[in-house]
Amino acid sequence: MEMAEPYRIEAIPLFSSLPATELATLNDAASRRLYRGGETIFDHGELPEYLYVVEQGIVDIVLPAQGGEIIVATFESGSFFGELAVFDRAARTATARAAVETSLICIPLTAVAQLLDRHAGAARHFMEVVIHRLRGADALLSRLQIKNVNELVEARMTFGERIADLVAHFGGSWPFITSFFGFLLLWTVVNSALVLKAPPDPYPYIFLNLLLSCLAALQAPIIMMSQNRQAAKDRLQADEDFRVNVKAEFAIQQLHRKIDELRAALLQPRPPG
Repeated sequence: MEMAEPYRIEAIPLFSSLPATELATLNDAASRRLYRGGETIFDHGELPEYLYVVEQGIVDIVLPAQGGEIIVATFESGSFFGELAVFDRAARTATARAAVETSLICIPLTAVAQLLDRHAGAARHFMEVVIHRLRGADALLSRLQIKNVNELVEARMTFGERIADLVAHFGGSWPFITSFFGFLLLWTVVNSALVLKAPPDPYPYIFLNLLLSCLAALQAPIIMMSQNRQAAKDRLQADEDFRVNVKAEFAIQQLHRKIDELRAALLQPRPPG
């Protein structure tokens, strides 16, 4: 929603050093818009028109991901975004959405590009911001928030699930196999007619068969519970790997684009001023 109320564009640090004539030109070109919380400012793949300055509120830059969205950047009052389009006018690489009720100053890209050509101070400050975000994207690659899936699963496990995992772990180990064969050997020896004249479970060891059947009936669903939990853990790990890959891909794209734009801006001749 566009607002008629004028905005003091000189309050933005990027334009604070501009002469009055340049400020008047930008003020004439800029418009002030209000977005509700959750409202989309621009979509991924949309052709750019404006450089946006956050007058008040919070803006999230998000990328689509499996099962939701990933917030890759957040801008608050006084900051600007959409600066990449000033150089190449390529389609937006992410979606911008107002996190709360937000007021934005929308400056046409042509007006910003002409300003950078005419005013070296504004161009220098603009490039400083681009370099700062370039380094931020580089830092994102080195400290991606990779979650430990094992810790997440451990924190959510109930007491019964922990017992099931312990039983499944012990049931698939050599100590269980050796102790099981030892128990069978001891049972057959104790219940042998050679040891006791009236053994409690003589051959063919019917009570032992009952115990083994009960053990197998209980052990099978417990092992299946543990396997299901492992499958859920694998799915969680795959989702986390996907999120990390999306973040890394976005950061690499930003690095490439900003390096190219920085090189182009440095090589572009500017009039003395």
